[in-house]
Amino acid sequence: MSFIEKMKEKTWSPWAAGFLLGVTGIASYVLVDKTIGSSGGLESIDSMLLKTFHSSLANSMYFKFQMPPVLSFQIILFIGMILGALVSSLWSRDFKVRLMPDQLWIQNYGPSKLKRWVLIFIGGMIIEYAAGIAGGCTSGLAISGTMQLSPAGLLFIVGLFVSGIITTKLLYGRDY
Repeated sequence: MSFIEKMKEKTWSPWAAGFLLGVTGIASYVLVDKTIGSSGGLESIDSMLLKTFHSSLANSMYFKFQMPPVLSFQIILFIGMILGALVSSLWSRDFKVRLMPDQLWIQNYGPSKLKRWVLIFIGGMIIEYAAGIAGGCTSGLAISGTMQLSPAGLLFIVGLFVSGIITTKLLYGRDY
């Protein structure tokens, strides 16, 4: 099987994906002196939106100095991740837009699309807020942090798995 055919597969070996993620993290650090992480990009976009719409929050210390409204490396990285995922799914012929909840969700919570979208939005807000408190998101702390052997990154990985297991048990009541 050629390299191009391997790249078009829908699933990759976790070893190959992990290796390439490591190469990406090292390249980011070496080429632009930045670690990879996406929550900062979302906060920078928020800062830009707040300034554009003349919100009083735009003048807060956080959005003025910590996350100023500038086109940052994190925004470019965030856009690149979205485009990369799109290209990858198109290339492997796996792209599809799903608005309907999957069967597991329907069995446990019913078929309401609105309920699912509201909960997705609330969950996203909680995750973004938590990333701000933690000092980074999954990619920032788990990937970049552990690449640097940061105690915060290593502790975050443990917390990530423990909280994921607990959340799955609470939401679905069984192992998945």
